[in-house]
Amino acid sequence: MPQINKTLEYRRARFNTPGQNLEQLTRQAWGQFATHLERGVPRADRAIVTGMRDRDEGAWGFALHCARYYDRQGVGTIPMAPAAQVDLGERQPDAGENFLNADFLAMIRGNHVICLSCGRSGGALRSYLSGLFKKAGMPRETQFFELIRVGNPNALAIIERVGVRSIDMKVDISEASAVELIEGEGGGGFWQNAKRQIGEAFQGLTARDAELRQLRQSEQGSVTVSINVKKGDLSAAREGLDHLAGEIAEDEEADGYVIHLRDGAVIKPDEVSVKKPVRLEAHANSVSVFQAWDAMRTYMEELEGNGQLGA
Repeated sequence: MPQINKTLEYRRARFNTPGQNLEQLTRQAWGQFATHLERGVPRADRAIVTGMRDRDEGAWGFALHCARYYDRQGVGTIPMAPAAQVDLGERQPDAGENFLNADFLAMIRGNHVICLSCGRSGGALRSYLSGLFKKAGMPRETQFFELIRVGNPNALAIIERVGVRSIDMKVDISEASAVELIEGEGGGGFWQNAKRQIGEAFQGLTARDAELRQLRQSEQGSVTVSINVKKGDLSAAREGLDHLAGEIAEDEEADGYVIHLRDGAVIKPDEVSVKKPVRLEAHANSVSVFQAWDAMRTYMEELEGNGQLGA
């Protein structure tokens, strides 16, 4: 059986209304539906995400496997007969089946979550569970939560110990040229506010510079803003840059930055999250579900043993 490299990520559920427990809510909502078809939640893009199967891990939590599909969508095929030129084929699903578009797995213990292929910031899992809670008739306050990234204490400790020389913040041109798209209700988090300020500055520059105006109109590429403290500046300014780097590293939506440390090393977004690489058996365009769940439980045990789960 071939094996593939995957990554387990640790997240924490943070509800807008305190006092909620993601594991209890998931168990309750999941249990209201007898089949995987009943557990299906439609998305705006016509896809359907459904809960395929679960496993009760007892005191260690509730494990689930979800899949996304488009009703009756075919899959592309490549002919293997030797030919100078070939056309891409398409095979339609048989009666009574649909083809897998994507899937994800998770293990939930209280408000602690281990994710595999759950998308940025656990977005696929959060979206599905929110929709499932709504479908189950649960109160609105249960549907509003985020799966926040948990900062790697080693990375944050390095920032504090070594100090930061500069920070490169990268923003898509399309995002920087349309400030209203990144404002959001309530002002957004630290990363969104920082991008908004970059967008406002970019708009001001493009209003006066023809070349930048063309770049803005292209809506391709990205703008990188470099923030640094010049040599000879006050130590307070340097401490401020260290604090800024810490804020960026802890923001679950921050994904376009490089933190340059004073010793020449760098910290990137994928080096900040608490995560663990694993090697799993490949199966049906996915992985072995039970093997993945076993790896998740082992990781959960390791996190508790290291004192990283917290409250």
